[in-house]
Amino acid sequence: MIWIGFFWTPHLSARVLQDFLNSSDFKVNFVVTGEDKPIGRHQVLTANEVKTLALENNIPVFQPSRVRGNTEFLEEIKTFDVDYLVVVAYGKILPLELLQIPKKYPINIHGSILPKYRGASPIQAALIAGEVETGVTIMVMSEGMDEGDSIDIKKIGIDRNETTETLFEKFAETSGKFAAETILRLDKWELSTKKQNSEEATYCKKITKEEWMLDFTKTAKELYHLYQGLTPWPWVYTFYKEKKLIIEKCFYEETGEIQWILGTVVQKADKTVGIVCEKWLLTLEQVKLEWKKSQSIKEFLNGQQNFISSVL
Repeated sequence: MIWIGFFWTPHLSARVLQDFLNSSDFKVNFVVTGEDKPIGRHQVLTANEVKTLALENNIPVFQPSRVRGNTEFLEEIKTFDVDYLVVVAYGKILPLELLQIPKKYPINIHGSILPKYRGASPIQAALIAGEVETGVTIMVMSEGMDEGDSIDIKKIGIDRNETTETLFEKFAETSGKFAAETILRLDKWELSTKKQNSEEATYCKKITKEEWMLDFTKTAKELYHLYQGLTPWPWVYTFYKEKKLIIEKCFYEETGEIQWILGTVVQKADKTVGIVCEKWLLTLEQVKLEWKKSQSIKEFLNGQQNFISSVL
């Protein structure tokens, strides 16, 4: 039996936790997750899915507001006997004294093929960059940002119509079982750790609510990849009649040279509606005007007949 402690927060983490709970080879001794957050109109403090799942399985749960410098929390964790710490998308940097607690290794489940896309948003970054594949890296944690030795990597294909929602789902389906299998093999000495090539490292920042307005001096393909990486949150948008127009579904069409001002909305003979970019058209399928409901582009045109030929 392998004893582990978990540091997880978001929805996909609950899926990964469930995979470990389903395995008779592991015993989860504790879970560390984010604090309860106010949800809904009445802002009721609500536990996340990781905490709920842990409590349903009688696993002790810790929700520290901070980890670094939190002596009381550190001393509590030290009372647990664990072989491995397993971390995925926890959202806080773990100090060295915490990483030294497990008897064997502190393990991180990272959503990229390291050393590419070290940092907080590897799944989004791969989409924005137009990658055709990404993966799950099981690695040993160190004090540096995703700089520890890798143990094993499983590749995940990126479909043409992928968004962060669908790619996170692939990650959730894959990473828990893969991590459990990898740790079992590592524990049996069937795998060894490998140094990353830091010269090949790239980094990505945390995705925030900052402005993600479309820049039509870029190619339609570039803007489509940006849409993929920022959908369904925080979305990409432009402005129409001084209101924010969120692009909920789009694609791009490779066209010849178009003699229109960049940002002009055009409609082709086949009724395709697109925005003129530096190269090609960003074609629209579903949009949402600020304070209005989501609409197909056909529905939107019925109420906004001046949209065609407008400059966004």
